[in-house]
Amino acid sequence: MPVKARRVAVIGAGPAGAIATDALVKEQAFETVRVFDRRAGIGGTWVYTPHLPTAIPSLGDLVAGKADVAIPIPPQLPTVTPLSEDVNGHQRRFSDTALHENLHSNITPEIMSYTQEPFPNKLSPRTLAEYGPGAPFRHHTVIREWIEGIFSRGGHEKLLELNTTVERAEKIGGEWVLTLRKETLGRNYWWRETFDALVVATGHYNVPWFPTIPGLVEYDKQFPGRIQHSKHFRNSKQFKGKRVVVVGGSISAHEVVHEILDVAQSPVYAALRGEPIPAFGWEPFLHPDIAIKKEITRLDPESGRVFFKDGSTLDDVDYIIFGTGYTFSVPYISHVQERIRNAYRRLPGVYQHTWDIEDPTLTFVGMLGGGFTFRVYEWQAVAVARHLAGRANPLPPIPEQLEWERKRVAERGGGKDYYSIAPDYGAFFEFLRGIAGEPAPGTTGRVLPAFDEKWLELWTGMVTHKIEGFQRKRKRAEEARGIVKAKL
Repeated sequence: MPVKARRVAVIGAGPAGAIATDALVKEQAFETVRVFDRRAGIGGTWVYTPHLPTAIPSLGDLVAGKADVAIPIPPQLPTVTPLSEDVNGHQRRFSDTALHENLHSNITPEIMSYTQEPFPNKLSPRTLAEYGPGAPFRHHTVIREWIEGIFSRGGHEKLLELNTTVERAEKIGGEWVLTLRKETLGRNYWWRETFDALVVATGHYNVPWFPTIPGLVEYDKQFPGRIQHSKHFRNSKQFKGKRVVVVGGSISAHEVVHEILDVAQSPVYAALRGEPIPAFGWEPFLHPDIAIKKEITRLDPESGRVFFKDGSTLDDVDYIIFGTGYTFSVPYISHVQERIRNAYRRLPGVYQHTWDIEDPTLTFVGMLGGGFTFRVYEWQAVAVARHLAGRANPLPPIPEQLEWERKRVAERGGGKDYYSIAPDYGAFFEFLRGIAGEPAPGTTGRVLPAFDEKWLELWTGMVTHKIEGFQRKRKRAEEARGIVKAKL
C-alpha cells in the first residue's frame, strides 16, 4: 500500500530521532514534522540522569511482563491534572537513562557517526589515560552535544516539544491520534494532535530485562537493593569493599565489572550463561581479579546463598548486578505492546526492524543492534522519510514481509540474535539504500552512499582496540601481583 503522508510525528529526540527528523525535513515533502520527547533536553538515552534515584518499583511486575503499562487518559481533553507518582514517577515510567558517569561510546567514530555529521575529536582525560590520543571512544557528554548539534544546525529545535510524553497513539479514521502530556509548572497539560504517520525512535534501553531464575523475586523482597540492573549503575562508590556478582556476557557486563574492579572485594564474580559476546570473547573476563562462574540457577531468599550451574555456591553476597540487557516497550501503542508481550525480547510484526507490516504509516528507527549504531539509523531514517513521502521504492508484498519475520524467528529466536544486524551489515545497509533510492530532483534529500567494505575493517579495528585495552589492564594487574609476591 503506497504511503504519502503530509504530517509526521517523531517520538524521541535521541540519536535515532535526530537523524529521522533531519531526513524528514530535508526530504521537503511534509507540511508538518513534530518531535516529542518526554525528557527536558535533547539526547534520549544519552541524557545523564544521576539526580534520579535508581530503583525498580516492582521486580515481580518486570519479570512477569506487567511493567511499563499505559496510564489512564483523562476523560475530556484538553485538560490539566496534578502531578502524581503513577503518571510522573520516573521509576514507574522507566524514564531515567542507563548512563554511568564514565560511560563512553564503544564504536569507532568513522562508523558510528552519520555521514554528514562527524564526531568531534574531543577525548576525556580517562580515555586519554587508558587508550591514548588516538582513542576511538567518546565520553557520553560529547555524544549528547553531537546529538544536540544535529537539531541546532538544521534549525530543527522549533519542531521539538520537550517534557512531552506520548501517552497514546491510536489509528482513528485513517489518522494517527496522539494523546500528549506535557509536564510543566508543576502540572500535567494534556491535549491531542493528529498525524498521517509515526516514526518511533525511542530506542530499546528503557525497560531492563532479567532472566528467569528460581527465587529471584523472593530474594529481592528479602534483601532489598541487593538485586540491581546495569541500567542503574552510576559509579563504583557503593561497591567499595563489597562482594559482587555481575551477570551477563555482553557490553554492559564488561563495563560494570571493569568499573568496580579497583574498589570491590576481590574477586568480582562474573556469571555467564554460555559463551560471551563473540566480538570480544573471554578477554574482558581474564583479569586476575575476576572469577568466572557458570550461570545462576537459583537464589535462596532465606540464606541469601547464590547457586551456580557448575554446582558451586556463594554466600555473603552484597550485590548481584544484572548486565542482561533490555526488552522492547511501547505502551502508548497498545496493539504493538501486546505483540511484544507475546514474543521474546523482540519487536514483532515489523519488517526489517523498520516498517510495521500491517500499517506502513507506522515506522521504527533505532530498534536494532549488533554494530554500526548509530550509522545504520541514518540508512533507516532516509528510507523511512522517502517511504513516507511516497518517493521510495516499494516494500515487498505483505506475505513476503511475514515470511521474512517467520524465517528470522525460526533461525534466531528472540533477543539480541533477532534484532542484531550482524554479521550481514552490508546486505542490510544496501537493502535500505535500495528502498530509499535517490533524492527527488530539486530537493535537499540526504544521499546514502554505498556500503564501504572499509567500514568492516574499522569495525574490526575498534574491537581490537578494546581488547588490547583489556589486555593492558590485565597485564598491569598481573605485574602488580608479581611485585607484591617478590617483596614477600
